Amino acid sequence: MTNPELQQATGNHPKDDNETSDNRQDLLPRIVRKKLGLSSPDMAELFGMSEVGYRSWEVGSRRPGGPALKLLALLDLQPKKVLFWLNAL
Repeated sequence: MTNPELQQATGNHPKDDNETSDNRQDLLPRIVRKKLGLSSPDMAELFGMSEVGYRSWEVGSRRPGGPALKLLALLDLQPKKVLFWLNAL
């Protein structure tokens, strides 16, 4: 992924999804999960983490960072496409 593509995926992009978050820092994992139609256990598996760890993101006791935040941003931006490619791996 090129730097401009990464910047677009993590916050500086035109809206092309009517439910896309305005601010990547305010991304809520629960909202992205519901957009994908996944359960908490499915979302935890998608991120390669425990269900307890994932739920801590949803309740706000922990925040995703680094690569997890970028993946969350990509899922928010293009949920169907990103989920398709993740499942293809």
